Amino acid sequence: MKKIFFTSLLCSVLVHLQASAQKMLQEVIIDYVNLVPPNVVNKVLAKNTPVKVSLLKGTTTSFYRISVFQPEKVNTSSRLYETLRLVNPDTLTKSDYSFDKHSLASNANFKVAVGVFTDAKSAQQFIDGKETSPCFKIDSTQSSVGKLEGCRGDEVYIAVKPLGKRKLGSIKVEVVSLADVIEDPVNDRFPFSLQNELNGEVAYEVSGDRLNWQAFFLPSKKRAEFKLADTQVYMRVSTLDKVTEEYKIDSGKKYRLFWNKDKNRVDVSEIPVSK
Repeated sequence: MKKIFFTSLLCSVLVHLQASAQKMLQEVIIDYVNLVPPNVVNKVLAKNTPVKVSLLKGTTTSFYRISVFQPEKVNTSSRLYETLRLVNPDTLTKSDYSFDKHSLASNANFKVAVGVFTDAKSAQQFIDGKETSPCFKIDSTQSSVGKLEGCRGDEVYIAVKPLGKRKLGSIKVEVVSLADVIEDPVNDRFPFSLQNELNGEVAYEVSGDRLNWQAFFLPSKKRAEFKLADTQVYMRVSTLDKVTEEYKIDSGKKYRLFWNKDKNRVDVSEIPVSK
């Protein structure tokens, strides 16, 4: 299975939310640690190595999900980002928030230990069974999800070690970051604003390529002002079971979120320029 990386799609985002900074949620990585029997053909593939994770600039909190599966029976469709994007960032960062509903059911017959490190050498030593000092550790799990706490720096290494010998399977490793938006005065050249006219907060996503998305929350009656480094921007509104159609956003224009009675859903439209 292929490793999937998510870089900062918008390159730089400056958001003013009526004097309070807005945060964005974005996928950082989905990777698979495959435990297969070593032989002449797959000797390299069989070697268990740490997962390198490069966190987004401005990251304040990161979330992880570790899920253990039987060989060829891996849940590749479910993504941690998709389950987190509808939760208010302020709620996600509360100390008493329960991440249980975001976990994946494991079908494996073994457990793993997980260690997170700020250097690759220590992470590999953890896998090899040597004494190490991880900044974050899970002693034994088949399915775990939560906040990645105690690790500093822009880069971490996640090491996954099977508990027991001759264990075969795939361990799905996911990381999602919550980051403060960062101003880039040199490259920011695509401004637009978004006004929430609804009585409740709205979850929406922004993308520069229509493939990878960054999630935002906009409180009721508030306005967000963007300055992006992309040449084209798209937006969509998130709901519990799906997202709306994609909207193409034009530079320099103002948009609003409102309830469309004809479509019976939240919609996006341009605010006409006052004459």
